[in-house]
Amino acid sequence: MAIKNEEPTMDMVFMTAKQVAKDFFKGECNYQKVLRLTRNGYLPAVKLGKSYLFKRSELERWANENFSKPAWSKIKV
Repeated sequence: MAIKNEEPTMDMVFMTAKQVAKDFFKGECNYQKVLRLTRNGYLPAVKLGKSYLFKRSELERWANENFSKPAWSKIKV
């Protein structure tokens, strides 16, 4: 049985904190801020030793949940 060389899907793509700052946030958020947001529990990540790994699909889901609505929509009147 041969193993196929498949292209990585969105679920299998992992990024480092530097890649998240540069590629995902397009340089608008620096490396230290990505680490701070991760340590405080705002960004989804997996800690591997001293480093964090970010799943691209989880970041996309997080962005859709947090950036699709204006901030004032969370206020209950």
